[in-house]
Amino acid sequence: MALTVSSTADPYGVVAAHWDHLHVGPRSAALVSFFADLAPPGGHALEIGPGTGRMTLAVAGRAAGVHCLEPSPGMRAVLMTKLAARPDLRDRVTVLAGAAPDFPLDRRFDYVYLAAVLQDVPPQARRPLFAGLAEHLAPGGVLAMDMLTDEAVPDHPERELRGAHQGECRYTLSSAVRPLGPDLAGVRRVYRTYHRDTLVATETVECDYHLHRPADVLADLRAAGLTAVGGSAVAGEVTPLDDKGTLIARL
Repeated sequence: MALTVSSTADPYGVVAAHWDHLHVGPRSAALVSFFADLAPPGGHALEIGPGTGRMTLAVAGRAAGVHCLEPSPGMRAVLMTKLAARPDLRDRVTVLAGAAPDFPLDRRFDYVYLAAVLQDVPPQARRPLFAGLAEHLAPGGVLAMDMLTDEAVPDHPERELRGAHQGECRYTLSSAVRPLGPDLAGVRRVYRTYHRDTLVATETVECDYHLHRPADVLADLRAAGLTAVGGSAVAGEVTPLDDKGTLIARL
């Protein structure tokens, strides 16, 4: 009999163990490089929503220190497990339970970044978020993010997106998306685990997916005293990360 789990309280925690198997796409390496290359060598970075730490480990390889704010206990557990295998980073990465914009850390950072985070931020919360980030940036500090888009709200029935094998188990991720508004979609993700082709577990996560338009984001950045200086979302050039809507701003 297959185990079925449904979660909305911590939409990331229930599938944290599957995240690196099923949410790492073919352009993941380019996106990791985008965020890591912006980290000033020897500087101090703040990461909002590190998840399982794909960006964290890369940035920590360059920066003198990285502070991470992650609200999901499940995601923090995976990140801390990865860090336990990296004693060279023990004094350089600080993992805290928390979420923007309410995160007074009483210090400023040379670099602040949000990777695959904006989808969870309602548009009305964007300006307070940017204001909070600006308060934690050192003069001349850099802010980087992705997930800006001018595309229409997606609408598609459930379909399988990715699969992965581990030993005798096979894991799949399926997703269904329905429009809820001009900049909002409802997303239903289904994670299935098969052992020797027998379905043994199904985990379902339902969440809102917010779309952020470049023009609106730029206006909110300016209101927070930040100026866009690059990224595929504003530069107009063709890059390998066009579909990721990257943006770089400076205080």
